[in-house]
Amino acid sequence: MSQLQVKRKLTQDASQTKKRVVLTHAQKRQLFFDILKKKEKWLNVNPDSEESNKQKEKPVRFPQVEKALSLWITNALAADLVIIDTDILREKAKFFAQQFEVNNFAASNGWINGFKERHSLKQYVKWGEAKSAPLETLDEERKILREIIKDYDLNDVFNCDETGNPKFSLK
Repeated sequence: MSQLQVKRKLTQDASQTKKRVVLTHAQKRQLFFDILKKKEKWLNVNPDSEESNKQKEKPVRFPQVEKALSLWITNALAADLVIIDTDILREKAKFFAQQFEVNNFAASNGWINGFKERHSLKQYVKWGEAKSAPLETLDEERKILREIIKDYDLNDVFNCDETGNPKFSLK
């Protein structure tokens, strides 16, 4: 077969839908017993949860980092002291990996996105008072802002809440 014919065959094979497999009684029995062995696990799955939609379980690649980061996020959100964004997640994940001496951890975009998906982290917009600056750094931030806008006409200076350009955070 020429390379073109091989490519066509591979393309045709890939585009065909998979057919259902008919199981023998022996295969059904084995499947039944495999499920029965994990009876408690299957009975404890909440049909309304995200977990119920999973088709297979994939073990987490860096469980120590995952657990530590998850715990840190829970505590940070409960304390309501930090706006958590992707950069902060990445830095904290790297910090925990270093603490646990995990050498092959890179906190890649793929890992971060997977972590957010596994833990149902979503971005949301903070508006108005919820977006206010922390009071402890207010004077310092005012000085910085005055320095930035000193050469602009005050008619050209706007409040970010008025521009409709929010900062995204995770929750």
